Amino acid sequence: MQNFSTRYLKLPAVLLLTAFTLLAGAARDAGASNVTFGGTVGYSYSGSTAILTADRVQNNDASGNTSGTLKMELWALPAPYSGTAITGYKMAQYTLGTLGGQFQYSNVNSGAVAFVSPPSGTYYVAMILTEFTTQSGVNGGFTPRDYVNFSTPLVIGGGGATVNPPPGIWENPAEIGTGYSFDFKHGVLVVVFYSFNANGSAQWYISSGPVVGNTFVGTLDKFVAGQCISASCGYRFPTAAGNDGAVTIIFSSDTTATMYLPGGRVIPIHPSVF
Repeated sequence: MQNFSTRYLKLPAVLLLTAFTLLAGAARDAGASNVTFGGTVGYSYSGSTAILTADRVQNNDASGNTSGTLKMELWALPAPYSGTAITGYKMAQYTLGTLGGQFQYSNVNSGAVAFVSPPSGTYYVAMILTEFTTQSGVNGGFTPRDYVNFSTPLVIGGGGATVNPPPGIWENPAEIGTGYSFDFKHGVLVVVFYSFNANGSAQWYISSGPVVGNTFVGTLDKFVAGQCISASCGYRFPTAAGNDGAVTIIFSSDTTATMYLPGGRVIPIHPSVF
């Protein structure tokens, strides 16, 4: 049995998810309620069943404003949700029912519900609170209203890499001037990022770790005060300077991949041709 939980952090109710795509705009649908999670949200799974939990699901609208039917939905994603379109897999769901304004469901526990495992790989997990708003559209007419990201990645399959990316410089052809140096051996990928800060100064990162299935997940580690290009300064061992968040790379083939970066930046990459 795998158990995961996180304290709720209020986030904007805007979400786009795809394995099919969920659409939610900043403006609410007519008659939709202001429903949110409260307290701790969690899940556990074992085999083909999962249990979804929440301290509270609450309708913050005025008394008399009843929501549409609500669901808790558990999604596997290639990167933490950050407000932009994400490709994902819905693994489990639990129907709560409607909820009147200024009322709440407390100590929510789905009991055992069906769990559908995503393909082998490493994923981030989010619990999505959705509300029925329309008889048509994607996801059966259920629109995202609130969500919680879990900090622990979900690893499915646990096997070795199913891709063999060639070493060398990779790039996004639409962003010439930045690039990514790949080295892949024994199932481990090392990536050096050639990038820039917002003020234009150069910034490089290094990230390393196993490729599980077709997925790599790592952190954008920074180092400073290392060797300068000239011999005059003498050798200096670089100093670790934290990281700027997570990076996820999902390979669709040995030579094509999608990179998910902090702030919702999503780019296609492939080996540089020269």
